[in-house]
Amino acid sequence: MKTILNSLVSLVVLSAVACTDPDAIDKGVVQGRVTDSQGKPVANAEIVASNTDYYNKTSTGYTDANGNYRFNLPTGIAEGSYTVSGTVTMKFQGRNYKMALYTENSRVFSAYEGAVRNFQFRLTGKRAADADEDPQRDTPLGGTVEVHHDVNNLERENIELTFEPVGTLIDGSTGKKLVKTMPADSYRLYDIPLGQYKITARDKASGKPLGVLIKDKTNTYTSSVTALFEDSDFAGSMLFEMILVIAPLK
Repeated sequence: MKTILNSLVSLVVLSAVACTDPDAIDKGVVQGRVTDSQGKPVANAEIVASNTDYYNKTSTGYTDANGNYRFNLPTGIAEGSYTVSGTVTMKFQGRNYKMALYTENSRVFSAYEGAVRNFQFRLTGKRAADADEDPQRDTPLGGTVEVHHDVNNLERENIELTFEPVGTLIDGSTGKKLVKTMPADSYRLYDIPLGQYKITARDKASGKPLGVLIKDKTNTYTSSVTALFEDSDFAGSMLFEMILVIAPLK
């Protein structure tokens, strides 16, 4: 008799565990959790399931205070397949930044089958686990700095830029000073954590400081500028950039 009772108790416990399994997939449902890099929940993140067969056919859900989300998909015979992406809007320096979330699983799935897709709010790195490592092929989560220079008096690969955070970064964390040398084959630096920076430049060949200005924002070359990343011109791209112009100081 005890053996039978023990078996029944075990069955009930296993059933309860199965019902609360966060990775259990329910048919026709997309669900998951959004956390930050410290594992803390991210509330009010927007999760969008996009149909791969029909343009602009989407279903949307939002995370609760615990970072969880769950919403249904249409499950008709002709509903086809979906992918899921996530964003979170952060307010920083009086501006709203709609930022992409990192996902470990960007695979296509059947609407009827459903899926579990978890996301993480990160400032840098790839947007998905299977994204291309080359930032020129698959834009990372961080901001992009475009640099134009005086080609008559400077070699691009000799330009060294220093980024010193002014206050905290967009996620409230303390940033680090970044020193970047321009590559010879590109006029862009990729994957800079979003924040406000004091920027200086120098010519590595001569060791002399260089003048910096923010394109379309400042008109005079100075030894340093303070700049914020801005949304790119492409609406909804979730790409952030700043454009600098570098020349010798007179």
